[in-house]
Amino acid sequence: MSERGERRIVAPNITPDVETGAGGWTDDMLARAIREGIGHDGRALYWGMWYQSFAGLSDEDLAAVVVYLRTLPPVRNALPSTALPADEQAANARSPKPITAPVTGPAPGDTKALGRYLLSVADCAGCHTAWEAPRNPGLFGGGNEVGRGSSRAFSANLTRHGSGVAYPRDTFISVMHTGKGGSLHPIMPWIVFSGLTDADLGAMYDALGDVHPVAHYVGNAGEPRHCDVCGQEHPFGEHNHLVLPTSVPVAEAVLERLPGTYRSDEAGWTIVVRREAGKLYARENDSTTDIELIALTETRYLGSGLLAPIEFTLPVAGAATRLVSLELEGIVLERVQ
Repeated sequence: MSERGERRIVAPNITPDVETGAGGWTDDMLARAIREGIGHDGRALYWGMWYQSFAGLSDEDLAAVVVYLRTLPPVRNALPSTALPADEQAANARSPKPITAPVTGPAPGDTKALGRYLLSVADCAGCHTAWEAPRNPGLFGGGNEVGRGSSRAFSANLTRHGSGVAYPRDTFISVMHTGKGGSLHPIMPWIVFSGLTDADLGAMYDALGDVHPVAHYVGNAGEPRHCDVCGQEHPFGEHNHLVLPTSVPVAEAVLERLPGTYRSDEAGWTIVVRREAGKLYARENDSTTDIELIALTETRYLGSGLLAPIEFTLPVAGAATRLVSLELEGIVLERVQ
């Protein structure tokens, strides 16, 4: 429990105790709390519960979690409710999204789909992507400063670059089982993931192999130094220098078909692409910053500070119809203008 004036965040008792825990809640109440962020009393749960990630939990796995919670011994532990300032409470109330259709898990035998699923529900990108840095190195590129109490650590780069997880699959599995021989910073909850099977951890490794590689050395031992890649100061920062790939030639006839406004209502994300002096630039949402797009192919582009490369969909003739942010699961932005 943490308090700051009228702000109090409390993790509730979810053992089956009827009076002080979840013993009087129905299975549906538990399910909605886990995946939708709606409490048993109908209120919006605090966003830090991470139900946004658990929204992807399959119906089968969700049922297993509920069954497991029912097997716990009841603990009598009365706790105060979470309290938020009015403005934060109003913003928090807008976060939950109802789930109105069945949620299936990865197809049996599809290793990479299993890996993407596990990485998503565990929200690995939430810690291992530098969301708040002056410059985002890229998805799973590390450098996110994570705090718990008085402890602070920068997350590691998990991409396949030499500065990240460039080691073999078996080594990754061992690192996750043992916490790198116990040397991983304790803020990384490796012990939670250490019980995953070799097959599950191997699937996560395989899925990470499809993420765009990011050159970003990050450490937690030694003197913090300025990092050109993320714009922060962290150990090993002095080893990082921003180097962007050379753009491949793209025909003028292709370039003139790409500018436009692309939108994903589900993600609340708009990207405006424009062309000037033979180059393409992107601008996200209400930002006033233009990001130069570097051509990796005639339809795939990388932008300094973009989360992932983007891929335009070109019909046989005419303007591009959409662009896709090439993340673990591609985010599609349809052309709206």
